[in-house]
Amino acid sequence: MSQISMNTHTDTIFRSNLYKLLSTGFRYPDPEIFKTFQNGEFLDELMYNISSISGLNALMLEYSGMAGNHKDDMKGMTMAQFEIEFTRIFDAGTPVPLCPPNESHYCRKPGSVVMLEVSEFYNFFGMRMSQEEGKREFPDHICAELEFLHFLTFREEEALGEDKLEEYKGYLLAQKDFLERHLIQWIPEFCLKLQDSASLTFYVRLGQITSRFISSEFELVTANLHSFNPKNKILASAGFPD
Repeated sequence: MSQISMNTHTDTIFRSNLYKLLSTGFRYPDPEIFKTFQNGEFLDELMYNISSISGLNALMLEYSGMAGNHKDDMKGMTMAQFEIEFTRIFDAGTPVPLCPPNESHYCRKPGSVVMLEVSEFYNFFGMRMSQEEGKREFPDHICAELEFLHFLTFREEEALGEDKLEEYKGYLLAQKDFLERHLIQWIPEFCLKLQDSASLTFYVRLGQITSRFISSEFELVTANLHSFNPKNKILASAGFPD
């Protein structure tokens, strides 16, 4: 690979995996996913991907013992009890839940404007929110935004593997823009609310990891973009939403 290190290539695979896992962690759980939460398999996979990313060593050391505490926290819990806790934190409440999982609750813009801005990013890459019956997510839901970054890093990894530097830089730029305009603006506050609202260690730790990872990602993609020639045409003409 010319101009791109194998470490960067490997890290990108695990970064993409981590975005996907975090998105899964905040979704309404089905029985299969709940089982992985309860037995620690989900957190083991989370920590494996964190440990595989060269820039997240400090985060790995900080949370290396969390799986054991989490298992004790959820020992004997039924799926129904977990659903009640999920609903209490993220869904129920007047006028809003204890910890709303949508960006529009944390910014001064009208919710319709936020959802339109986020949707324009998705549309630019040919992505749409699922119309499947029973889907409850809005474009600005934390799961949708994390899933979008999973997609961008996955495509970044593909460009790396094929040594397509212009496409690689384009996906980096998209990540920086989306992180800067959206997740960086609200995820830290969301995760602080989560610490105050959740009675399960699982969600407290998940929020802390998400906040730290998002911050690290913004620093990483910004640094990687600065390492390239800013006059490259892909950076000047990508046309991402304003």
